Amino acid sequence: MLSPAFTSVVPAERYVEVYRSRVVHYAPVVVVGLDVGETTARARIRRRDGTIDVVSCVVESAPPHRIATTWLTGLVPTDLTPRLPADFADYGRPPAPADTRLVVFSGLPGSGKSTLADAAGAELGIPVFAADWLLGALTPFGGRHIEAALDVAEEMLTTLALRQLVAGQSVVLDHPVERVATRNRWRSLARWAGAEFRVVACQCSDPEIHRARLEGRTRGIPGWHDASDWSDVQRRLAAFPSWQGEALTVDTVQPREPTLAAVLRHITT
Repeated sequence: MLSPAFTSVVPAERYVEVYRSRVVHYAPVVVVGLDVGETTARARIRRRDGTIDVVSCVVESAPPHRIATTWLTGLVPTDLTPRLPADFADYGRPPAPADTRLVVFSGLPGSGKSTLADAAGAELGIPVFAADWLLGALTPFGGRHIEAALDVAEEMLTTLALRQLVAGQSVVLDHPVERVATRNRWRSLARWAGAEFRVVACQCSDPEIHRARLEGRTRGIPGWHDASDWSDVQRRLAAFPSWQGEALTVDTVQPREPTLAAVLRHITT
């Protein structure tokens, strides 16, 4: 079971002792994820208190494939810098004052928000970060099977926005932003960074046009789908929370040029 190289570092007796001590925290073992390669394996296991740890193992390439090394760490190692907060009010020293903006284009799939966000970003010279592009980049690594894909996307968008604002640069985020908690988080980030917070809420008032856009679009985002489910969008639209007056609401059925002009005025004034 154990290779000589392994037991030269960790005697078999010591390995058994450690293994038995872990039973207190893990038995019965609940495996919540497993990745297996030719000589490697990684399992995510749940402690009795609900936290997740990761067990990694490397075996010899030749039979009998004895364990060459194995280790256990937390899902989030304890020696890392803490993750970003939900509220940035007390988040360290803010960046030096700069004329920056955190701009959010909100709206459901097919509402035209990405098209409008890209046009505004190009006009103003502000980078646009979109959740679909970020999640698509994770697809080759199992991203389509991530249980909390929305959490992952929003965390990456928050980190990218923070990085831009700390560098004294504005940023555009392209995301539905259906969760009020995420709206509050990004608002607090802008406030902490001394940036203007601007929201553009996109909607399509004609259901037939909306559905046609949704089901006929070809965006070509690597690792991501083009068409979406109309019934899913209808369900989400019924529960979509209002921005309560702080956003510029635009109807993308209207002509593009005056709509974009209104968006640019909203962002820059």
